[in-house]
Amino acid sequence: MKIAVPYENGQVAQSLAACRQFLIVTAKNGDPTAKELAPCADTSSAAMLKLIGLHQIDVLICGELGISTRNALEMLGVLLIPGVSGPCEEAVAKFLIGEQQGDPTVLTLCREEDPDDPMNCMHDCSKCAGCGPISVPDAVHEHVPKI
Repeated sequence: MKIAVPYENGQVAQSLAACRQFLIVTAKNGDPTAKELAPCADTSSAAMLKLIGLHQIDVLICGELGISTRNALEMLGVLLIPGVSGPCEEAVAKFLIGEQQGDPTVLTLCREEDPDDPMNCMHDCSKCAGCGPISVPDAVHEHVPKI
């Protein structure tokens, strides 16, 4: 299992948007076996998601978590532990022994059920084609050869 924590001077960085490095801890059978500080190319969500994917992160312990970032991480199958503050290594140790920490209500805020939103993207469609059926204007059909 690999656990990532946004790192700022040994503390859990409260903003993922400003984080430039992550503490990554590898654990086996509940015991940490390795740790490293991984730099993040920049402060964009894309760079953070790339780092999470490249390092094959299973768990993200963090402070603040935006809706779009939360949704992207959930689609990647990353277990999220938001609302955590304090020393990074202490947060990882608490997670490994199963101690409750952070604010799990961050993940339930703004959750909605909508049959026209199959990806549960919370209607943040700025990065996709949108929700529901996509209609193609008739003018486009005129230029497509019939088979």
